[in-house]
Amino acid sequence: MHSVSAIFLQEHPIHGCIHDVSNKLKPFPILAIDDVPLNQWVNQNTEILERTDNLVPAQGWLYDFESELALSHAWALLTPNYCEYGPISTVVPILVCPDDLDLICSVVVVEQVVTATEVKWVRFGQAFGNLHDVVTSVIWQQAPITPELTFQFSQFEQTVCELKGLDRMWRNA
Repeated sequence: MHSVSAIFLQEHPIHGCIHDVSNKLKPFPILAIDDVPLNQWVNQNTEILERTDNLVPAQGWLYDFESELALSHAWALLTPNYCEYGPISTVVPILVCPDDLDLICSVVVVEQVVTATEVKWVRFGQAFGNLHDVVTSVIWQQAPITPELTFQFSQFEQTVCELKGLDRMWRNA
C-alpha cells in the first residue's frame, strides 16, 4: 500500500490557499498539499476521474438549489472530531463540479480517519450516490494507486480554520 506520512517531517504539508481554475472563475479558497491546490494534487496523484483540476472545493461551494441554501455539512464533515473510544471514519466530499455545485455530478471524496493525534486520508474515491445531500455510496480508488496521507491533528484543525477564514473573506469580497 502506498503511504505518505506527514506527521513528523511534514513531508506533505497541508494549508489553505487562494487558487484559480484556468481563469474561468474568480480565485477561490482551497486546501493545498505540498503547496499544490487540492484539485491539481488529486489530478496528479489519483486516477479517480479523467480530470479533477477543473473541480472546486466542496467546502463553501455545495449548494441546495431547491431550498436556495448553501450546504454547510461539507465543512462539518471535514472538521476533525475524535472519540476517546477509537478512530472515527468519515466520508468527506472534497471536490465538486463547478457547473452543478451538488453531489450528483463529478464529486471526489476522501475517507478521513481521525484519532486524538492524527488525521489520515486513507483513500480517495468518486461519490456514486447521495441521499439528502449526504454521500451514501462511493467507488473507491484502489491502493496502491492513491497514496494515504497522514497529518497531525492540530495542524489539520488549524488548516481547516484557516480555510474557513479565507472562505469568509472571499465571500465578503
